Amino acid sequence: MTALPSTLRWLIIALLAVATLMLARQSHAQDRVTAADVANAVRNSPHASPWLRANADAVGNLAMFESGGRLGIYNGSCCFGVLQLNTQNVKEFAKVEPAVFQTWSLQQQVDAWSKLTTQMLATKPPASLVALGKFDGRTVDGNLVLSCVQLGVGNCQTMINSGKCTGFADINGTTICTMADKMTGGSSGPAPSPGSPPIAGTGTSYNPSWTPSSCVRDGSGGCMSMNAAIAAGFQSGSGISMAKLRSINQMLLVVVTLLVVGSAMLGVWQRYARGVIATADLLLYMKRGLIVVCMVFVVMSLF
Repeated sequence: MTALPSTLRWLIIALLAVATLMLARQSHAQDRVTAADVANAVRNSPHASPWLRANADAVGNLAMFESGGRLGIYNGSCCFGVLQLNTQNVKEFAKVEPAVFQTWSLQQQVDAWSKLTTQMLATKPPASLVALGKFDGRTVDGNLVLSCVQLGVGNCQTMINSGKCTGFADINGTTICTMADKMTGGSSGPAPSPGSPPIAGTGTSYNPSWTPSSCVRDGSGGCMSMNAAIAAGFQSGSGISMAKLRSINQMLLVVVTLLVVGSAMLGVWQRYARGVIATADLLLYMKRGLIVVCMVFVVMSLF
């Protein structure tokens, strides 16, 4: 049997590498961790500040709110991973593309998030919030400070300037205060001081007086994000989650693409082995096949 040219072997290896990355990302999307796992990762992160380590349990609760503990999750619009880094921050702080970030381990994702958050905690809005001690009738605790950073320090400053929790709300109607409450089931903790950061999660209860009109209630009566509500409704009606259906569809597309392109490449190779086409034509057809496969994978990574 005629040996494969070295260029063709490298094309096949590259094709298999791309396919392996896509399959790894899809399988990793369903991997889950607990709040305790996230907290331990924060404590072990070389990029976490002393304040973050002291509030590691609150970060674990934040991860459950943001992603349900799923490592490979994509929220459908901007953000990836267990602590939902957006595309720009993934590239800046993780130094990889989002598709690769989705395959990372918990510790790797937390390290990137800790690097970003440690920098953001050193900015003016979180410091201003801590200095207030109380905000809109509630004690400023670690949960509120983390929510201030997680929803954006610029948005946090907007809230502070307004003097009310309702001074900022994201597209789903989530305010910084309601995110903090969700992290601990509705409780806020003692005010942190710059010299001795607290461990959040204890103290007086707080019930926000404002509820967005578009709020969708979950089984416990709390507000769900619009994405979560749509996903829950789809799963209830179809018996399968949107994420799982998406993974199945992408896996099928990968298989079909590999079968079609592989069959075409095999046909070209057989013609080359019979002497029907020249080596230059063989390499040209193989490169075209690889380009088609790569284009399919790039489009899949965008959705």
